[in-house]
Amino acid sequence: MKKIIFLILFVSGIVNAQESEFTFDNNKGMTDYVVTPVEGKSAQEIYKKVIEWIKTTYKNPDKVILSTIENEYIRFEGSSEALFANHIPMLGKTYYPTKYQIEISVKDNKYKFDLISMQNYYTGNKYSAGGWTNNVIFNSNTKEGLDTYYKKDGSLKSLWKYIPEVPSYFNELNKSLLSSIESGARKNDNW
Repeated sequence: MKKIIFLILFVSGIVNAQESEFTFDNNKGMTDYVVTPVEGKSAQEIYKKVIEWIKTTYKNPDKVILSTIENEYIRFEGSSEALFANHIPMLGKTYYPTKYQIEISVKDNKYKFDLISMQNYYTGNKYSAGGWTNNVIFNSNTKEGLDTYYKKDGSLKSLWKYIPEVPSYFNELNKSLLSSIESGARKNDNW
């Protein structure tokens, strides 16, 4: 009987385990979202700090905030010229302009940082029209999808060797947000 109870608790713990960092690996692909604990902060406080962080982090905050439900969630869009790269033979590391959407859902003592979408801009040529297209790593959480990126030995194919920079980028963004939420009121009186 004890073994059955232990097994049930163990399995439910695994099922309810929440990721704390974004990763990309040959088993699961890209992490869907991360949940970050913020002890001692109400959903209202976290929501307010997220809005403040967006306003100080992004150049045009009124344009990047796409949707909000007060004290529940914020969806915003960001962009980067140095987020997603491929290794192109003879050219080396080649970056593609990238835009992404993130949804931050808040509850007392925690928030969910959910990467909703990511798109890259490809310049048109005689073989393709170019334009914004969904980033391929979001369609890769299947065995067939992951085989696109990984060799049979589990290492990344050379074209995709810079993919680990994508989860690192979003982990740093989340750390910046957490730091802003945990910080007290900021005043700059030394001017």
